[in-house]
Amino acid sequence: EKWDNIDDEIWAKVIVLERNRRIAKAYARAPVLTVNGSDDGFDGFKIGVNGFENPMRDHKVTEFKSQIGAGCKLKMDDSGNILVKRVSKGNIYVKNTAEETAVSNDILKLPNGLLEMDKPFKLFDMKKFQQNVNREMKRQFPERNKLETQCISTIAFVKNEGEVLDSPIWIMLINIVALEMLGAKMPKPTGVKARGVPQFSTGTLKKNVHSGSSDEDPYSLTPSGSSGSSGKGLRDRSRDESGTRARDSDGYGPQNWAHKGIPNDL
Repeated sequence: EKWDNIDDEIWAKVIVLERNRRIAKAYARAPVLTVNGSDDGFDGFKIGVNGFENPMRDHKVTEFKSQIGAGCKLKMDDSGNILVKRVSKGNIYVKNTAEETAVSNDILKLPNGLLEMDKPFKLFDMKKFQQNVNREMKRQFPERNKLETQCISTIAFVKNEGEVLDSPIWIMLINIVALEMLGAKMPKPTGVKARGVPQFSTGTLKKNVHSGSSDEDPYSLTPSGSSGSSGKGLRDRSRDESGTRARDSDGYGPQNWAHKGIPNDL
């Protein structure tokens, strides 16, 4: 299973899109991931969105991409929150259309989700997500898909469009840690045994969300060893003895980042 093959130190999957076309994807393993307007592509620590090919790119997209500049920084803290900080002069917007979301209330209060300069915000609020999970589980018919969708954060650069698929350059960030926590709390049915008894699995979304192509393609960017990290991964550290993720929030973050000699501040 693809899910089981994801490195334990990976905390998110990032998909880079131009309008409705995916141009790259990468796995976040480094403590702090920068997304900027350079042409560096992906080196494990940063994604330079001007380093990827798109034969369908129009001149407007090229123009907006040239204005991204220093972009933003992303990291996961010890509680499993994903923090975002805008470090560029170019505008950066957090897109959210769902009624129920794991985007922090601080971001929801911002006009059009426009991030302020040099101020960290919770792009993904783990406590809020856990409350949403607990509330959903109390319903007669819990909707797992609604919770899986909350594990996907969307950021648009420079230009804010009403419909995210019209955004000239944007990213989706899929929270691997939250998806695994959801898999432990709400196993999904994998089939039906005799007498209508469903089988359950602790796995969750394994395909790249909102993308129709296989992971084995030229845009699957996972440079080996590029993050400089070692030892047990953040997801592995938060499992209990049975191999299932512990259910409290204490284990969701990469506690030993500070001991690896890698800068982990936004």
